Amino acid sequence: MACKNTWSNGKGGSFFVSTDNSTETLLTDTSVFTGEWEDVSNYASVVVAVKTDQNGTFSVQFSPDGVNQDSTLTRQYRTSQIEAPHRFTVTRKYCRVVFTNNSGSDQTYLRLQTSFGSYPELNAPTDSTLAQDFDATVVRPTDFKEEVALGLRQGTTLWNKFGYNADIDSGTPELVSSIGGAMAIHTTASTFDLVSDSANDDDGGTGCNSVVVYGVDSNWDTAIEVVTLDGLTPVTTTTSWIGHPNRIAMFLCGSGQVNAGTITCTRTTGGASVANMPVGEGVTQSSVFVVAEDHQFLAEWMLLGVARQASQNPKVTFKFWVYSAVNNGKQEVLRKTVNSGVDVSVELNPSLSFPIGEKSIVWIEAESDKNDTEVTVRYSGILHRNSDA
Repeated sequence: MACKNTWSNGKGGSFFVSTDNSTETLLTDTSVFTGEWEDVSNYASVVVAVKTDQNGTFSVQFSPDGVNQDSTLTRQYRTSQIEAPHRFTVTRKYCRVVFTNNSGSDQTYLRLQTSFGSYPELNAPTDSTLAQDFDATVVRPTDFKEEVALGLRQGTTLWNKFGYNADIDSGTPELVSSIGGAMAIHTTASTFDLVSDSANDDDGGTGCNSVVVYGVDSNWDTAIEVVTLDGLTPVTTTTSWIGHPNRIAMFLCGSGQVNAGTITCTRTTGGASVANMPVGEGVTQSSVFVVAEDHQFLAEWMLLGVARQASQNPKVTFKFWVYSAVNNGKQEVLRKTVNSGVDVSVELNPSLSFPIGEKSIVWIEAESDKNDTEVTVRYSGILHRNSDA
């Protein structure tokens, strides 16, 4: 067990590449590289850098005697994410590195290098996107939520949900969405059919030429698809989706700058309407949000509104529902009544975020004591991908 390839850090210290814990030998699916126990008691830190074309898991293991594995620090290697080197503080006399190819495919290249020394903390450019599991300390002036909104925090996405229902009748709970009606939970995947009631919403037309669909696919993964419209003729997505779309927005538009007609989204299987883009509004109006697998949604803020009418002031009860595909149950997690005779809107801004687990469907319904009531909602939160996903 020996270290070689020594170089200086320019600050009076030396770094050593470990030949026993470095490898370029390809790993087939499910194969494991296990390094040798090495005495690292003369070093302050261990740095592991990996580059390969398949997902995997690597661990730095520490032992007091080179036999018993007393501490294991694990990191996930994901080809779709930023994979910075990882720095570990030496905590026991012996150390080794283990890498497992659990991707389902064989590697075509692998460069795993382990080195020992007195490494300073890692750093990143001040304007870069920070990886979800960076070992570096963030020292730039920063606001976490602003960086999430700007896409500078890997593994997190800011979502603002908004919608309205322009016609709720007394005593009938309805989904807060421009499609109206009762909420229907769809847990089986289906493609979507998109169609406009205007021929101008067509490729090359004056209205909306194409849209981008955001949602969760048949594997409960986040998905995005751009769909070119064909006016009055339905177009079917290539992706199969769970439940409702999280959003459909204009991707490309003609000279009219907005959608010329109402663009409706229905499930190909069963034909249920799950969203629409009202004429001239450019985006779907819906309170429904689907949380992907290996993610959590942290709801942080909500605004509930009721339109005051000349002849009556409706009282509306809003209910915030969460359905979990994990246990096949739904829960009412928030209830708030808005009396338009007193307030036309109520803002909810809790001191702590409300966490909603993976594979969940979220929506808001409203019930009024008057006919023809119009309600609006808006809520926001951050979608977090689990660090081991």
